[in-house]
Amino acid sequence: MRTLREVNRQLLKAIEAPPDTGEEERLDRLAASFWARTRHEEYPLDPGSLCRLRYKLRRIAERTHEERARHLWRARELLDEYAAEHPPRRHT
Repeated sequence: MRTLREVNRQLLKAIEAPPDTGEEERLDRLAASFWARTRHEEYPLDPGSLCRLRYKLRRIAERTHEERARHLWRARELLDEYAAEHPPRRHT
């Protein structure tokens, strides 16, 4: 769970990074949605959710200023770590 908290912390840092560009509201919704999904440790994020979140973070990072992008890229790295630590469960 620590890694997901760090992801959320990076999203919050990205929101707070000046200058305001109009992306803050979108990032705020994304952070709130992400945090709500991670509140239940017994239900890890599924691969599809991780992929969609990583895609959104990449798209925003590519279009924003350097300081904000740095936090978003770090959030993506942390999601990679999370995925490596929590491989998808196989149903048998």
